[in-house]
Amino acid sequence: EGRIWFKPIAAHENARWNLLANNGYTNKKKTPLISVSADGDNIIAIDQNQTIHYGKTNKVICQVSFIRPQWRILRSTVNWRENWFGMEGVSLIVNLFKNPILRPLPNARSIAVSHKGPDTMYYTDMNGKKHPDPYVGVTSIYILNDDGTRIFFADPWLHNKFGNELTGPEDGRFKAETLAASASTIMIIQRARNEFGQEINKVYTRFADFDSIGSNPALKATYNRKNRLAMVRYIPSEDWIQQPSIILSRKARLTKNIALLQLGWGQNNRQLRVQGQDTDGRNGYYHKNIYDTIWTFEVTDNILIEEEEFLSDSIPHTGFEQGPKITEDYKNGILRPHNIKNLLDITLEKFSRRGLNERGLHTKLVLTLENDVRLSLPLYARRGWKSLIGISGENIWKLIIPDEYYNDENVLIREFLQRIFGNKRRCPVNVHERAEEIRITNVFGNCNRFEFIFRNKQI
Repeated sequence: EGRIWFKPIAAHENARWNLLANNGYTNKKKTPLISVSADGDNIIAIDQNQTIHYGKTNKVICQVSFIRPQWRILRSTVNWRENWFGMEGVSLIVNLFKNPILRPLPNARSIAVSHKGPDTMYYTDMNGKKHPDPYVGVTSIYILNDDGTRIFFADPWLHNKFGNELTGPEDGRFKAETLAASASTIMIIQRARNEFGQEINKVYTRFADFDSIGSNPALKATYNRKNRLAMVRYIPSEDWIQQPSIILSRKARLTKNIALLQLGWGQNNRQLRVQGQDTDGRNGYYHKNIYDTIWTFEVTDNILIEEEEFLSDSIPHTGFEQGPKITEDYKNGILRPHNIKNLLDITLEKFSRRGLNERGLHTKLVLTLENDVRLSLPLYARRGWKSLIGISGENIWKLIIPDEYYNDENVLIREFLQRIFGNKRRCPVNVHERAEEIRITNVFGNCNRFEFIFRNKQI
């Protein structure tokens, strides 16, 4: 009917469904809806005109019975809005000059809203520091593009578009069939058949939003593990985690329908679900905690699964399909103005020219010295104010020299770090991309002067 129906999570399995907010629509025009997503206090609905409507469900209050199917609505108020950009004190003016409507990407495979707030309370960064989100929270909408290789997200304090990207697993080559999200955690899945025709699967998860990945320039972040100051976030953030595969035998098989649930405080309280059938062919779903290793099957006989939801027998027996390669290695780099005889080779590994957004996650500057001594220096990037407000594509880059090299007793390493980097562990750099070359130069006044040059010839 193009409307939203609901019933409380705790309601009896035979409880009836009711229309949300009295009539199930998101506006007075009663525009028919084609999809819906909800998480925490957030809900979004997409109408037939491809407009994303956003609302809060924390004012929907119901009285339920655990033993009887009867339940009733005490209050059902959802304040829907079409204007996505909602930064307080700014949105009223900005929305007068820019289109305030957020629309999904064409032919997107999945779209999911996420709400990290009072039910999850905090998240823990990769240095073990907790960052509370009890009051403001973080709202995100994640979207999977048409071929399943790119994940974009929108935030109500950003532009009215899906202009921020999270590089996918396997250096951006993983092809996801579908995406789910909850409390800033993303889940994606791909099914395939191996050379024997057996169904196989890959599931990845990642905790990532605009704040935690370090893209929000209003929040302090550091690459220094020794920084213990409260509210200073350690970056880089959590990488993609490949979850244990769901072992399938006999009649067991999966659909691409997945779900992610927030169960409590911190990002470790997430439950993963994948709909399918068990070894006896019974309908239900496989589930586990995000950091557990064992999947358990829950039978749901009251839910029917159409045959078309399962992986077709005609799928080629070639394993997992990958997307195009987006990173390259650049070898034979040049270091200026220094002439260091014991520096044998300079390589820029896994560098991508396709927008920023997190391409620095696995990018490294690899320096090979005499006696097969290798220094692997991560090159990280995050957004700055100019990039955030759209007046420049420039980003904030840092070249990180891991502590282990400064703790090394090798005289060759110590002399090199002193001469090139002035013994600094974190060097701000500029990355200049041209058609013919890539240049990495230090920011004046922060490190000794250096410039790494790579010609545009991939290896």
